[in-house]
Amino acid sequence: MKRFFLSMTLAALAIPSLACGGSGNTGDTGSSSGDPVPFRDDWRTVIDQPFTVDIDPDTPNIRSIEIGNEGGDNFRNRGDVIVQYHDSPRIIVEMRKFTQVENQSLADEDFDKLSIFATTSTLPPPPFTLDEEDNCVDTSGEMNWQARKEWQDGCQIVVFYDGQQQVDRSGADIRVTLPREFIYDLTVTTEDNDADSDYQNRGNVCIEGLPGSADISLSNGTAWVILDESMNEMPECDAESRNTCVEAGWNPTECPCLAQAIAFSQVKITSNDGQSSDGVVDIPPGGDFWVGYNLRNDGQNTPGNEEPGGLCEAVADASAGEVRLSENTNLDQSPNNNQGSINFPGEPATPGAGYNIQMTSDQCAVVLATEDPDNFVGVGNGPEQDAEERGNFTICSGCARSVGCSGLVPGL
Repeated sequence: MKRFFLSMTLAALAIPSLACGGSGNTGDTGSSSGDPVPFRDDWRTVIDQPFTVDIDPDTPNIRSIEIGNEGGDNFRNRGDVIVQYHDSPRIIVEMRKFTQVENQSLADEDFDKLSIFATTSTLPPPPFTLDEEDNCVDTSGEMNWQARKEWQDGCQIVVFYDGQQQVDRSGADIRVTLPREFIYDLTVTTEDNDADSDYQNRGNVCIEGLPGSADISLSNGTAWVILDESMNEMPECDAESRNTCVEAGWNPTECPCLAQAIAFSQVKITSNDGQSSDGVVDIPPGGDFWVGYNLRNDGQNTPGNEEPGGLCEAVADASAGEVRLSENTNLDQSPNNNQGSINFPGEPATPGAGYNIQMTSDQCAVVLATEDPDNFVGVGNGPEQDAEERGNFTICSGCARSVGCSGLVPGL
């Protein structure tokens, strides 16, 4: 993948900062000049309760979950979203609040107004009250392992600002840990914290160990998706049936997964309107994980134009297995448009099927980014922020897995 100035490092600081560095900062208290500076709180657990996927094995109890939101006067996370998995039938939600004000006292005021909403209904208008039957969060008492309320199907987890309207530059990063048994639909939405041109904090997404499907929307950040290394192309079909399908060459008449009309799972990464987002999907190793993919950058790309933002790339890396381009794909002419298959089993399998990966960016552009408050460049110094070309896509096997979200997302 071609870069002009790399700002995303593989070694990210694990310790969050309560205050920023940079011009005008006096340490923990804020800015001596009176200018707003960025503050970021610690990670704090806000939800920890039962999440039972299969109460009835024939009828999954939870088939979808949404994390984050774009737009809305009081419901904007504007930050990173991290999703990981564990071997426990519980959901854990953590949030790390941020804002940009003159001092720590004002930051604490903003932090006090930020919390998490989780509901099965549409987001409520003022006075922002939730019906108990729609509220996914256990409100029976103090959050602990004795919380008994089960998580519900179709819950949306969002950042909530308890005020007339959420102030610019405030929001929160969200980290969600789910049971590995949740192999169904995961939707993640975020946007950038970019109200200040001197502090362009991009909203990144990282999903580590995905056992099913994910639909991701983001602005000028990067989305990394690392599939569970033991999953198959349609996780709702058991491994034995999948092996039968492989032996039958994915013949629709002999494959029990297809006979049962079980759908292939997918990853979809899409930039918000007019934005330039990067995407990386790391598939399971072994060289037999079947993928049908479509990677596309819709920005202005002129062959031979090597100016920053001129030519983004869509890559299906050889590490993923045998790459087979579609008839309409010509990477020499259009490296930004790549469609094809990986590890296609051949006839009688259906061309273009398999685990579906779609990545689309509206633009190919050089993006300024400050991913950690400690790297704040100071008022009037916005052009000094790190710059990176965004709008590039990669499918690989192993390029992100060995690092994980903790090494991929800056400041995690």
